[in-house]
Formats: sequence, C-alpha cells, structure tokens
Amino acid sequence: MSAGTGDRAAGLARALRLGSKVAALTAVVLLVAGAAPAGGQSPPATKEDVRALEGAVERLRGELDGIRGELRLIRDLLGQQRPAQAPPATPAVAKVSLAGAAASLGRAEAPVVLDEFSDYQCPFCKRFSDTTLALLKKDYIDTGKLRYVFRDFPLDQIHPHARQAAEASRCAGDQGRYWEMHDVIFRNQRALQAAKLKEYAERLGLDTAAFGHCLDSGKHRAAVQRDYEEGLKIGVQGTPAFVVGPPGTDDAVEGVMISGARPIADFRREIDRLLAGGKTVR
Repeated sequence: MSAGTGDRAAGLARALRLGSKVAALTAVVLLVAGAAPAGGQSPPATKEDVRALEGAVERLRGELDGIRGELRLIRDLLGQQRPAQAPPATPAVAKVSLAGAAASLGRAEAPVVLDEFSDYQCPFCKRFSDTTLALLKKDYIDTGKLRYVFRDFPLDQIHPHARQAAEASRCAGDQGRYWEMHDVIFRNQRALQAAKLKEYAERLGLDTAAFGHCLDSGKHRAAVQRDYEEGLKIGVQGTPAFVVGPPGTDDAVEGVMISGARPIADFRREIDRLLAGGKTVR
C-alpha cells in the first residue's frame, strides 16, 4: 500500500474506532478518489486498498441502517406520548366599572365598549395604539359604534416610569390635552423621566407651572392606583388587556376579555358580533 494511501487508511481505521461515521465516510471518499493530502500528491489506491474499503463501507452501511431503525423507534414513541389537542378554551368574561377611567373616545351611548388596561412603557401597548386603535377609530369609534376607554395598569416591577407617565397624561387632561400627551408619551416611551414629561408638556403648549405642580404633587396618583386595582379584580396580569362588551346601566361594561396586542381581526370579530345582537359569552 502506498505511503499516502496508507496514511488515509490509518485515518479511516482511527475514525471507525472513535465511532465517527462522518469522518469515516470522508476518509472512504478520499481513498476511493485517490485524493492527495493538502500540499502534495499520492499514488492511486491498490486493489487491496479498494477491497478493504469495500468491507468498511459495508460495515458502515449496516451501522447506519441500525441508526435509522433506532430513530424510527424514537419517533414512534414520541408520537405515542404526544398529548391530545385540548379543546378551545371558553373566553373569560369580566365586568368592570368605567368610573374614574383616564379618558375615552367615542359616544358615551355607543352600543359597544372596548375598555383597555395599558402601560405606557409596554411595547405591545404602543403597537396597539399605533396601529390597531387607529383602524378601530376610523371604522367604529368615529362612526358612533364603539366607545374606547383607556385605563392605567402600570407594571411597576419592569416599567419604573409607567406610573408617573400615567399621571402625566392625566395632568395634561386637566388642561384638555389628554390624548395629545398620550400620543407623545407612546412615541417617546424610552424617555419618560419626570424632566422629560415636563419637556413634553412644554412642547404641547401646556401651562408648564400648573403641569409641573400637578405631576410633582401626585394629584392623580390615587386615580391611577384605582385603575390598577380594578384591573387586578378582573384578573389582568399583563398589558395590554381588554374587556369588550355592551355598556351597562351602572357605568360598567361586561364582556369578553382579550389579552395582548392581538390582530385587528380579533377585535373586529367580537365587535361585529355584538353589533349584530350577539350576547356576552358565559
């Protein structure tokens, strides 16, 4: 056996001892092709080399067939252990008071209410505000079919500035600019320190002295906390969270809960169902 071929055959034997199928197959290919090591040339393989390789290939083929059988067995076992698909869960239903809500859009007498619990530092709340709310406003709120109510649900542990941002929007609301501040805060949700909130108030042309006093004194702190506690009562765990249903006679809404920045189709489906006379699922 030539020196170059002998080296490669030795490599093949070593690969087989180590159990490396990939390395062994690579060595087989090199030997059959008479490939030279990098930087030099070697003579082609002898008949003895070829017979030895044929035997190695047959052994490898048998081992690979065994591996395929084991993989099929594992796949079958996993298939047997796969749990049956659970039936779709019944939507959660909640009743929530609208008293003291931060602000609302649409007719007070609208036949459907969408009540959102939101956090000004939550990126998913921003996504809803930037996209879904604009579409709902055009198709339902502006046409008198839907009343949208905004509630504060600051997640203090992960969003340390969300609570004061909620207070700031209410302070702006004292001067008739709630929604303008709401939009500015969401556009700048990475910069909501108190100094920044006062800067935004100045940009909006608010009475900055009155705004600053309102924010620093915590005038709306209790109102924000009431919204938060109202959300806890109905099981809100994250934001955004919604209750959509018909308005009640006691300034409340009872309806299906929707969690997360869901596609517009999910909101349309429930709103259209209610507009068509559908009842709240229990």
